[in-house]
Amino acid sequence: MLGFLALTDGKGALERLDALSGEPPAASRGHIGRYEVVTPLGTGGMAQVLVARTRGPEGLGRLVALKRILPHLSSDPSIVQQFLDEARIGLRLSHPNLVHFYDFGEAEGAYYIAMELVRGVDLERLLRAAKGPLETAHAVAMVCQGLAGLHAAHVLQGEDGAPLELVHRDLSPHNLMVGFDGRVKVLDFGVAKARAQRTVTLPGIVKGKPLYMSPEQARGMRLDARSDLFAMGLVLYQSLIGARAFEKPEELATMHAICDEALPPRPSHISRALWDVLETALAKRPEARFGSAREMADRLADACRPANDSELVRLMAKHFPDRHREFMQLDRSASAGGRALDETPIMRPRLRKSSP
Repeated sequence: MLGFLALTDGKGALERLDALSGEPPAASRGHIGRYEVVTPLGTGGMAQVLVARTRGPEGLGRLVALKRILPHLSSDPSIVQQFLDEARIGLRLSHPNLVHFYDFGEAEGAYYIAMELVRGVDLERLLRAAKGPLETAHAVAMVCQGLAGLHAAHVLQGEDGAPLELVHRDLSPHNLMVGFDGRVKVLDFGVAKARAQRTVTLPGIVKGKPLYMSPEQARGMRLDARSDLFAMGLVLYQSLIGARAFEKPEELATMHAICDEALPPRPSHISRALWDVLETALAKRPEARFGSAREMADRLADACRPANDSELVRLMAKHFPDRHREFMQLDRSASAGGRALDETPIMRPRLRKSSP
């Protein structure tokens, strides 16, 4: 999978890559700033994501994921400001379980962000490949890592030393990337909310994916970090049970269930201690949840020993051996600095015709 970013179309990067049509990409070869474009990755409602390569003194450079505003939106002040907010937040984030932002700039009248290109797949794709719940230790490890990254974001401070009060608002299995190295990273703070950011969300305006919203988010209320903990509880539930906790045929019914319905009964394969973690994370009232992502991670690890990175490496290799080999070939080609990048299979999207 070439990339990491789950854009606002609600699809993971691999799904967008698979679904790319035969239409000419907005950008193919050429340069954006100091980055050489390798291939398009996908396009969302606001931005295009490209795989690009930096150029060093010896002609070699690392691969990055390059996000840029779509040309026809580059003059829209609200879109530009949202993009700038994302860049400001991303460039301040630094944690092994968060995608690293390398650079931000402007080229030919359009802004771009250069970010870490994660070698792996999103958790949503892993859950589909597993065709059922994950082993408990695997699910616990992935969520604990995600919570570690989330905690770093939640406690992030501004230049004035005051907390930014960052809330992701769009956590889901699409936005948790599981790397072939066993490292899990939280993705896409594109709709995150922070103190003092310049774009404003009016009361009653709901942002996020309905399947993973907190009750207060579904109601369009003010959010804090505990809303993200509810979303992570939903991700944990799905990973352990193999189904979404409150999913209904229609989005509005799902939002009502999130607000009003109790959790289904505890399955026999889930321990009482682990179920207590889920019940606390998925409490309807924010004040009844964990106080922080770190506290939730600690309680979760106490309830079940998380799998180590080596175990996650084996899990990923089992389900995605071809994808792993393609990444290795891609990296070898990038290191060689040659045109072999053009022949790397992972760079060629599988074309599908749209359904009538």
